[in-house]
Amino acid sequence: MQRFFDFDSGLAEACAAEFLTSDAGRAALPMGTTRPANFLRLDGASASDRCVLRMDLGEGGDFVVKLNRMPREAGSTATEYRALRQAARRFDLQPDLGVVEALYLSRDETFMVSRFHKAHTLWERMHHDAPLAELFQHAGRWLSVLHSHGPAEEGQFWPKWIFDRLEQLHARGPQARPARYRPMIRTLRQQVDGLRGRVFPRPFCHGDFHPRNLLIDGDRMLGLDMADAGQKLAVYDIVDFLKSDYRFDASAEEIDAGGVRRHLRAALLQGYGQPVDDALVTFLLRAHMLIRWLEIDKARFADLPFQQNKYRQLEERLDLAFAFT
Repeated sequence: MQRFFDFDSGLAEACAAEFLTSDAGRAALPMGTTRPANFLRLDGASASDRCVLRMDLGEGGDFVVKLNRMPREAGSTATEYRALRQAARRFDLQPDLGVVEALYLSRDETFMVSRFHKAHTLWERMHHDAPLAELFQHAGRWLSVLHSHGPAEEGQFWPKWIFDRLEQLHARGPQARPARYRPMIRTLRQQVDGLRGRVFPRPFCHGDFHPRNLLIDGDRMLGLDMADAGQKLAVYDIVDFLKSDYRFDASAEEIDAGGVRRHLRAALLQGYGQPVDDALVTFLLRAHMLIRWLEIDKARFADLPFQQNKYRQLEERLDLAFAFT
């Protein structure tokens, strides 16, 4: 969604002025600019002091300003800026992989400036008959590079948060009937017995790795939006990417025990090229899709056709996934 006027123009202009007078701004625009910045809002948030803007400063000067005047905390603009800079070094030797270039972090750490790329996201390419297996394999390579650098760490898998969330949604009253989803929760509890407390790789992760956060810019695949990056179990990045598949039509024969198309899962993992526990991936795919399904309550289902379609897509995939048990 794009909101053309729903932002504080004075605040945006102040961000542009600070950037242009910084060393990073002078390096990005060595000839300067002869006209005021033109702004276009790129995100769909309602607040004016937390937004993403395209900032056009004339020839050669097309940038993104991510503004967040909230207190400094995990997920802040400063966190994302530093994560992008850290990730960029990991892709130095990969000509077809990278991240968007983070150019400037403001003095008070409330906004950052990066390069704007006029490119499609992988999500958009998925909707236009692109070679999906090739794209998923390419995305797997991107993720492998990100995960492979730095000291190896490990962490234990604890699923308590998943079952706590499912019980919260049950208490709130979802659109789905208990007779439909309670057996799925029981199956998950049985399945997790062999996974609880096990040790898995815990590298530097993207934290919100899905097809909308990868750009296809010519022959390059570029990552963006790393506000949630950090040391986490690697499997969460893998599952975040795969679970987007439920939004697409597929035949029952294509779907695996995780509720996603098996050839796309295989392509992503082939590109990733590192050992991955299939049982853990399957468990987390089922759990995440079940959570998303139960998050649709009766009011949202009744009022929003989009939620009705999402409900039916998730229901179909969950039925196919749990039929394997």
